[in-house]
Amino acid sequence: METLLYEGFFKRDPLLSNDSLLFHPPGYYQAGQWGLSTEHLPETLHRNDGVTIIVLVCLLLLVIVVVTFHTPLSKCLKNLFFTQSNQNSKPTTPEIYNTEFVYGLLGLMWCMLSSILYYAYALTHWTLELVPLNSLQILGIYTGVFFLFLLAKQFLLHVVNAIFFDIRKRRAWHQDYSLLFALESILFLPLGLLTVYFGFTPEKGLYVLGFLLLFVKSMVLIKDYAYFFGKIYGVLHLFVYFCALEAAPILVLWTILGRLTNYMTTTL
Repeated sequence: METLLYEGFFKRDPLLSNDSLLFHPPGYYQAGQWGLSTEHLPETLHRNDGVTIIVLVCLLLLVIVVVTFHTPLSKCLKNLFFTQSNQNSKPTTPEIYNTEFVYGLLGLMWCMLSSILYYAYALTHWTLELVPLNSLQILGIYTGVFFLFLLAKQFLLHVVNAIFFDIRKRRAWHQDYSLLFALESILFLPLGLLTVYFGFTPEKGLYVLGFLLLFVKSMVLIKDYAYFFGKIYGVLHLFVYFCALEAAPILVLWTILGRLTNYMTTTL
């Protein structure tokens, strides 16, 4: 897109008229305009005010979580890879799992970091410059979509688990699942920083994101098997459970984001 660094209407600017590099006679572009022809630079994330604001908010949320709850977090991380051998014993409940405030902070951070990652991907596949919204508004829309997705998924998990599994197993599973979600949210932060400030291409970001999701979802699969499908004949049920509650929602979310972005670039 071509524009003018300086536009003068109806009269010649005496300062520009003496410089052959800056002055173009009337009619060069349009009648009555003088200036220097330029082209808009492609948008970069590290110069985007909306992205910078969200990154700073995410860093602030992480600092609050780590400073306030670093002791429960460290205890949970030590117990993450071990399932209690005595299934009849009451599962330990660290403070972090009883604090909805912490879970809300991590969920908000996850939503905002996910919106940045998808925004970086959308910039290379859609003409977001044509959308009559600024970058902060677009990121806010993406964050809202991720937040609604998170609420819907948690509701679906709660309903399904309440129907098929007893409360003791659900509580133990919820502890480990919450920590894995917290770990996923924290791991998204360095990926977001690499994408914004270190020139990580969306393609590389997708590979790294896929690796992170594969690691976290593999741990979720292990916990599902340990708590809900401990017998060999439960493998088929485990496969159906995992696909319906973990894999399918990601595909649905990806489709919704793609159609939403396409709507913004073609209709708005």
